[in-house]
Amino acid sequence: MIFAVDVSTANVSTTDDLSATLTHAENGTHAMVWTNSDMRNYGLQNDSVPSILLNLTDSPFATSALRTFGNKVCFVDGLDDMSGTPVTDGGCPCKTDWFGAACSIPGFIHRSRTPWSKDSLQLRTRPRRIVHAFPFNIEFDMTELRFAELSEVVDVFLILESNYTAYGTPKPLHLLDRLRKGAYASVADKVVVVLLDYFPPAARRDGWVADALHRNHLGTHGLRRLGGLRADDLLVLTDADELPRRELLSFLKWHDGYSEPVTVSYHWSVFSFYWGVPAPGGMKMQETVAVVTVAMAVYLFRYQIYSIRSAPRFMMQHAFDIQVSCADFVWNLVTGKCPVHTTVAAVCK
Repeated sequence: MIFAVDVSTANVSTTDDLSATLTHAENGTHAMVWTNSDMRNYGLQNDSVPSILLNLTDSPFATSALRTFGNKVCFVDGLDDMSGTPVTDGGCPCKTDWFGAACSIPGFIHRSRTPWSKDSLQLRTRPRRIVHAFPFNIEFDMTELRFAELSEVVDVFLILESNYTAYGTPKPLHLLDRLRKGAYASVADKVVVVLLDYFPPAARRDGWVADALHRNHLGTHGLRRLGGLRADDLLVLTDADELPRRELLSFLKWHDGYSEPVTVSYHWSVFSFYWGVPAPGGMKMQETVAVVTVAMAVYLFRYQIYSIRSAPRFMMQHAFDIQVSCADFVWNLVTGKCPVHTTVAAVCK
């Protein structure tokens, strides 16, 4: 199923009741949600704007990431079950460059400078769900790589597509058109397309206005329409040309004990991933704040997820003094209301 929702300001209210039931129109073999009256040429029935597009559930394959080896629970990606492999202290036998009692910490995490201690990490018995959000223009190659690399660990791909470029030039909805024709069938059940069919005059004068518009609509009209979210699920926000490692998202999905927001360090490359951009001392890198819990996205950023990219500065400039509890989070997610000042000091386990 591929879900799409129009986010035209004429059709969508930011105060929609998030507890409403899912409605959709059937179109061929794909179940679609469509509410844009200006795009009837796509041949879809127009329904009223739904509040919930997709209800997240725990994947029945999630536990396949863990395996019992002897009397220990081990992380499959890092487990070396060949006889004779030495075990970590009191733990599992690890492949080269995997660490931790459960072999669940990849080497690049183990070597990274982090504000939290590696000793604080704990393997979860139930994984977080991951919502991966990004704006799309014409980056088909990167999107296909993303689907291939991350489909096993990402639960929802939340994609913003507009019929305007970042410069305000009209364009077709290329990605949605391919999805409707059956492309990317292996991930179609976890793709939610958020459609944006207007371009404000201010964005023509300032490209950052368009950038903020796209990201914030992913939050206010995409994230708000995902049902079944838990406070400790993760939102990963990237550009279309930023591709996080599968091992990184799998690590974040299966561990407690790290702090948020999470900054991701990307290698700069051109044309191909093996053509790295040189810099003094090695390959050029870029660090970007990219991952927060759903609780942080809701309570701190109020679904205005453009602020994730500048999260440290945002948090220094705002006061947050109320802890989030599981009960408070569920109530606010359903009613669409948030306290005036909040902090994500506790998340559901």
